[in-house]
Amino acid sequence: MKKRISGILLAGVILFSGSVTFAQTAIKVDNIVKVNFSDITGHWADGAVQALVSQGAIPFSEDKFIPGKAITRAEFAVMLHKALEIQISYFKEPQIKDYFEDIRQEEGYAPAVIDLVTAGVFEGKGTFKPQASLTREEMVHYIMKAYKYKMGDLYALIKIGPATFADADEITPGYGADAARAQLYKLIEGSGNNLFHPQKAATRAEAAVVVSKLTKVLDEQLQKIVVSPDAILTEDAIEMKIDIINNTEKEVVLNHSSGQKFDFAILDADKKVIYRWSADKMFTMALTSTVIEPGKTLELGDTLTGEQFKEIKDRMAYMKAYVIGKSDSFIIRDDGYEMKLR
Repeated sequence: MKKRISGILLAGVILFSGSVTFAQTAIKVDNIVKVNFSDITGHWADGAVQALVSQGAIPFSEDKFIPGKAITRAEFAVMLHKALEIQISYFKEPQIKDYFEDIRQEEGYAPAVIDLVTAGVFEGKGTFKPQASLTREEMVHYIMKAYKYKMGDLYALIKIGPATFADADEITPGYGADAARAQLYKLIEGSGNNLFHPQKAATRAEAAVVVSKLTKVLDEQLQKIVVSPDAILTEDAIEMKIDIINNTEKEVVLNHSSGQKFDFAILDADKKVIYRWSADKMFTMALTSTVIEPGKTLELGDTLTGEQFKEIKDRMAYMKAYVIGKSDSFIIRDDGYEMKLR
């Protein structure tokens, strides 16, 4: 008799790391072109920046990104608006003066600000201060507002404790819950000695990383890209599988550093590894890639039988499935996707 055990896991982490900035340049909304910034190659935010460029969410066309410069509120509004595709239809075009007194209707970022006010990300009253920088705690506040808007009815209001950053007492009371929720969802992590630096100005690179990863987390939590480990257990074998389901309208590309695309580990009740699929295998060192077309599922797996299976059969308690590679479309968990066998 076959015994099927399956689990669906959605993975996502947004990290704050380092300190970086944006370039001083005019915001272009309707004429965004793909650029190769000369100062971002090899930078820790390079992947996030390029991902946003491909989405048209980096509103700059100069040759330098200047990753360490503080991002302005107007720049952040355009980035968040474009990356999350927050497009709202109106019966009558709203006037920015009805929301903020310091933005002109003809400014390229005005439509983004109007949509974000309508979505509840910004509070539309008084002054917006478009050229001012925003702090890290403000950035977290806005991404959590955007997260809530995109999740809609799926946004869970759960009881949470305060943030556990070493400098959590420096967080402005009005932003504490957002920081705690973002930390709980693993959208942000402390840097150095678990420091959040809430009052520090957010940089362009930090904003790009946070917004880029937020889009991936939303894709995963809205089950647009689903990673699903699966195991079929019989008396003589265990079939180990991991599926990547692409429910988006775009192709998903996995880049592999070798011929290995997946791995499996079997753990005992104490979660000690008693079998690893890749342990006795050789892989080519050539760079490879795998494309998952829109609406398709990539199925990866293998079956363990024979003496190896018999040796561990009675001790198997958990399986960990691993996707070996990187992708700009979703976050691949380095620690694997664990499921219980017994």
